Amino acid sequence: MKPKQNRGMSFHTIMSRTGLLIVLVMICGLGISFVGFTVSAGEKITFKSADPTVSAPIPATVFRPKGTGPFPAVVLLHVCSGIRAYDSKWVEWLVNLGYVAILPDTISPRNVSTFCGVSGAPDIRSQALDGLGALAYLRSQPDVIPTKIAVMGWSHGGAATLVSASARFINATNPAGGGYQAAIAFYPGCAAFQDGNLATPLLMLMGSADDWDPPGRCVERGTALQNAGTPVEWKVYKGAMHCFDEPGPNREVRVSGRTYHLGYDRTAAKDAYDQVQRFLRTYLQ
Repeated sequence: MKPKQNRGMSFHTIMSRTGLLIVLVMICGLGISFVGFTVSAGEKITFKSADPTVSAPIPATVFRPKGTGPFPAVVLLHVCSGIRAYDSKWVEWLVNLGYVAILPDTISPRNVSTFCGVSGAPDIRSQALDGLGALAYLRSQPDVIPTKIAVMGWSHGGAATLVSASARFINATNPAGGGYQAAIAFYPGCAAFQDGNLATPLLMLMGSADDWDPPGRCVERGTALQNAGTPVEWKVYKGAMHCFDEPGPNREVRVSGRTYHLGYDRTAAKDAYDQVQRFLRTYLQ
């Protein structure tokens, strides 16, 4: 089903930027904490990845709404530095909306401390394959609706989300029950946006001033797919940088000899929450 498209979702209709705060990116959020909700509040589990190169089980934390369900669910794919304290804010928000949320740790089973600028680190596809393992786990749970599961990722995890939404990836991996019912990518590495059609409706949320993962290819591919009738949407927030949704101080990070700028944008972040809620409601409820 194709949602009503709005050219307000295009590159040419971008929001104005306000606010001075923000954080790290794929390194986003180190040292940030949130009172009242922590990642440790969930259930610690493990599952088997769809990645044949990793034999160790993938650790994850599952968070459930109150009640017996069954509920729709969301797989959350972390940034290249791993699970952030800030991820707990998204988890809490999703659970309060009535979604089961699972937060896999793609890094620790592979005996590395980060994927950020590390030569030989597992690639984006590895994280997408871990996501499929989480998808299979959720479909085995009696309190999850197996046909209403989304994937949502940030930066490195956003790039893995683009891979996860592609028909090429889903056809190659052939997950039991098919792919996700919705995919949401925050400031993804757009080089991961594969040619060909999508298997999953896709929403991309990006910043025009993102110098780590510029939105250009995502907009180009999104435009072509949207013109062909594919359910893909995007929003590019004017002046917003990488990690625009995460509160914290503006900062610079240096990775692989290059400097990147990270910053919080209050207006963009608020709208991003609204866009996610709308998109999930469209495809999972």
